Amino acid sequence: MNNRIPILHAILSHLKNSPASFHVPGHKMGRGLSASFGAWLGPAGRLDLTEIPGLDDLHAPEGAIREAEELAAVAFGAEETFFLINGSTAGNLAMVMTVCRPGDAILVPRNLHKSVIHGLVLAQARPVFYTPEVDRAFGIATAVTTAEIERAVQANPDAKAVLITSPTYHGICSDLTAIADIVHRAGMMLLVDEAHGAHFTFHERLPQTAMAAGADMAVQSTHKLLGALTQASMLHIQGPRIDRVRLRKRLQLVQSTSPSYLLMASLDCARQQMVESGRELLERAIRAADEGRERLRELPGLSLLPADDPLKWTINVTELGLSGTEAYRLLHEEQKITLELSDPYNVLAVLTYADGPRGIDRLVTALAKLTVQGERIPMAVPAFAEQPVGRAVLPLHMAFDLDSETVPLREAVGKVAAEMVIPYPPGIPLVVPGEEWTIDMIDYIEQLRAAGVRFSGAEDAAINTVQVIRQ
Repeated sequence: MNNRIPILHAILSHLKNSPASFHVPGHKMGRGLSASFGAWLGPAGRLDLTEIPGLDDLHAPEGAIREAEELAAVAFGAEETFFLINGSTAGNLAMVMTVCRPGDAILVPRNLHKSVIHGLVLAQARPVFYTPEVDRAFGIATAVTTAEIERAVQANPDAKAVLITSPTYHGICSDLTAIADIVHRAGMMLLVDEAHGAHFTFHERLPQTAMAAGADMAVQSTHKLLGALTQASMLHIQGPRIDRVRLRKRLQLVQSTSPSYLLMASLDCARQQMVESGRELLERAIRAADEGRERLRELPGLSLLPADDPLKWTINVTELGLSGTEAYRLLHEEQKITLELSDPYNVLAVLTYADGPRGIDRLVTALAKLTVQGERIPMAVPAFAEQPVGRAVLPLHMAFDLDSETVPLREAVGKVAAEMVIPYPPGIPLVVPGEEWTIDMIDYIEQLRAAGVRFSGAEDAAINTVQVIRQ
């Protein structure tokens, strides 16, 4: 049964009859694609279909899509699984909008993904922030402690749920089993942004999944670490706390009414591949990663962030006298190695089951070349003060919607933020819409800016000016 690929089989069965297409999409099974794109896409263009008899409907599945989602639920350890064709963003939006009604409080981490902020805006929910730990040597936000969750839950007994990011972008996991126990004892739901953990189910060396730990809902980016196409993700749910009718309605709000059958088939195929040979594929990748990590530790001037996921390498390059941004550029331009991201101190390499010993050897060899490119003075990583925490003076959804104006950074004191300002690293928003600007925030930004930290979320990436609510 697990070797079935219902969506792909339904598409191929349809194509076998050589149907004449008088329906969308307009390229008519690839025939109308431009010559250049069609040459690259090849036979896959024929699979780009729409909801027609025999191919089911994502928003009311009864046939192939329903079977594919049921198979995925079994494979990933959930009671129900929903395919997402608008990425994990759609799952995060749906989770928040399902749990929260206007005015409801929800506990969320300061290092939340911006899609969660957008979910809070759409739900008109009230975020109550808690703070993850930070590794000061790397400047990276890490796990959330159970003590921090306990504190936040006790201080906010009216909150509907706790949302947590685990694993982080850098492969750090929180103790979800203990956190689920704390959250459920308080009568709340546990929602997990597990975008970077879709592969965890399929090898014992990898961390426990959110579903196995007892979470109520978890979103996974199947395209990030498994073999689905970009934008293809899954939402897994379990337990009696979820209003499933409300969830399905929210998913219809945030998902396209013209879902891509290429994306859905890729989710179906990624599940089948992992069930059939996932452990073997991951074993090869993990073994190669272990060997590569041992070689990496012998290279002078590089240090590796301890991570729960052995397939995430966060490498600090400051001892080489390089910024992470410079190291990323050198690797990309001179070694033809493109990494996932960089920040002022680190680069991040994402390894997957598609990486074997040869690929990882190429990566380590390229990193080794960085360490022998002349004498450099090591960079000093500033001993940053604790990041100031903003005070909310307007509801997030209201601040998101009000008219804004641009002011110089130094003139923002006492004004209400109309945008997020996120220093990276560590990727924790310094301010979100509705919070009041303080002199401590501005001093902190100037300290970070002098250290070469970059910012996201803001209209002016240099943060010379900021957007505030027009008074």
